[in-house]
Amino acid sequence: MNSSKKSRTRRHHPRAGVSWTVWIRTGGQRFRHHTVDISAHGAKLRPRGALQPGTPVELLVNPPDARPVRVSGVVWRVDSAGMAVLFLGGIPAGLAAQGLGATADYR
Repeated sequence: MNSSKKSRTRRHHPRAGVSWTVWIRTGGQRFRHHTVDISAHGAKLRPRGALQPGTPVELLVNPPDARPVRVSGVVWRVDSAGMAVLFLGGIPAGLAAQGLGATADYR
């Protein structure tokens, strides 16, 4: 295969393209976002917001057909497509059961 046609990606876990409401709490402030995609270990969110990479956050993820779940995370990167959040310790079993197809570290 021609090396110029190889697609490189930094993703290590399957992602599900879903649009779920996510509330982020950090530093006494609360922000509403929506997922672009989600995996067992992180999520891409819109809008980008004003949070900087390295900011610790608490997320309340609201899947449409399940109870909201809380997960701790850190803002991993911010780019023109949104804000990437890395979950600390993986997501609860409830989100993995929503068809992410990835093994989560349950806590």
